[in-house]
Amino acid sequence: MTKKKLSKIGLWAVVLLQIATPSFAGGSVPPPTEPIGNTPIIVPYMKYTARASANLIIDSKGKATITASIDGYKGVTDKVSINAELQQYKNGRWTKVTSFSDSDNSHRIRIYETTDVSRGYKYRVVAKVTAIHNGEKESKTIISSEQKY
Repeated sequence: MTKKKLSKIGLWAVVLLQIATPSFAGGSVPPPTEPIGNTPIIVPYMKYTARASANLIIDSKGKATITASIDGYKGVTDKVSINAELQQYKNGRWTKVTSFSDSDNSHRIRIYETTDVSRGYKYRVVAKVTAIHNGEKESKTIISSEQKY
């Protein structure tokens, strides 16, 4: 074979490889996954929220530490807010013990609060986090794991 034919075959091979190679540049990005145990699940993509959390720790003296956070995307998220509620499971239902809230004209915020709780009940934190971009709101409700005291 001549050099000219080899060059044409090589050129066509490169073109075919470009066509056959999958690309995510067109917006066809696979959904994010999050493991639960050993099983990955698909989690919804949020436009202005990178991550958010709510946690509760109760020490042996009944001091409950409530933390909640939201991290938006720097340069995208204009404002964030958190409304967190400590709840107690009593008489077959969850009732509000106390609540905390904060907001900031930034892309991230944290709440760190402590309060005393009564012995003999289960507790949890329910936090509603909101991220805003150009007036468009995106909210998510997060529930911490339950803690018994």
